[in-house]
Amino acid sequence: MFSRKFFTIFLGVAISFSLILPASATAESTFANLNSGLSSAYKSCSYPKGPATVRPPNAASWTEQGFGEVVKGIDVSRWNHPNNKAIDFKKVKEKYGVTFVIIKSSDGGDKGNALAKKWYPIDRKAAKAQGLIVGGYHYALPGNMSKDLTKDAKLQAARAVRQANGAKVGDLPLTLDMEELPCGWTHEQLSRWTDIFLKEVKRLTGRTPMVYMNGTFIKRIIGANVADFSEYPLWLAKWGPGLGTDPGDASIWPGKWVIWQFTADGKVSAVPSKTTDLNVFNGNLADFQQFVNR
Repeated sequence: MFSRKFFTIFLGVAISFSLILPASATAESTFANLNSGLSSAYKSCSYPKGPATVRPPNAASWTEQGFGEVVKGIDVSRWNHPNNKAIDFKKVKEKYGVTFVIIKSSDGGDKGNALAKKWYPIDRKAAKAQGLIVGGYHYALPGNMSKDLTKDAKLQAARAVRQANGAKVGDLPLTLDMEELPCGWTHEQLSRWTDIFLKEVKRLTGRTPMVYMNGTFIKRIIGANVADFSEYPLWLAKWGPGLGTDPGDASIWPGKWVIWQFTADGKVSAVPSKTTDLNVFNGNLADFQQFVNR
C-alpha cells in the first residue's frame, strides 16, 4: 500500500498533498512495474513524473504521533518479510498493544498475487493465533486481467474475495487498495471500475468492503461523479506528524474515515522490515468490535 512505499518518488509526492498517502495497504510501489514484478506491459500513470524527492520521516510510533489510548493496527505484506523472516505477532500484540492486522491477500498482477498467496495465510494464521483481528486487502491493478473494464473489475473482485477466505464476519471487511491509474484511463473509467469492483465484492461476501485511498485518489474517484461511494468505509492514507491525532478533512470522501494510516515509518521490532505502517481505528474498542462483527 502507499504505506509500504519504500520508493522515494512516491514518498515525495505523498508529501505534496498534505501527506495523504498497503497498504502498504499497504510496501507496494506506486508504480506497477516496481510494485508487483509485473511485466512492462502494465503502465501506471498514478502521479506526474519528476525528480525524486526525499521527504522527512514521519512518526515512528503511536505515541510520537500524539496518541494515547486508541485501537491500534498495522498493515503488512511481503515487504515486511525481508529474507523470508517471520513477524512475531505475539510481540506485536503484547509489546505494542496492537488489536488488528490488515494483510495483503491478493493483487491484480501475477507475481504480486503469487507473493500475496504465499504470505497471507502464514500471517493470518499467526496473527489469529495471538487473538488479533485480521483483514485482507486487494492491491488493484485496474485493467490488468481483462481489456474489458467490467469483466476486469469482476475478475479482480472474485480473486480478492477468494483469497481473503470470503472476508467473513469476525474479520475486518475486505479492502480495495486503490493506488494505480492505468495510463490512458480517465478518472471516469477509474471511478467506474472502482464502483463495479466494490459492488461485486459486496455481492459475493454480503458485507460492505472498505476502500484504502489517499487524497489524490479520493479526488479522482469522487470527483468523477460516476457513482455514490458513501456506503464504503474509508481507510485513509495520510501521513504527517504535524497532523497530530486528527487527519482533518478527509478531502471529499462522503463520510468519516474508519481507519487512518498515519505513517509508513513506524518502528516495530517484532516486524523484520525496517519500517511498518501504523494505523488507528476511529472509535473505541467496543466500536471496533461492532464494526468487525457487522
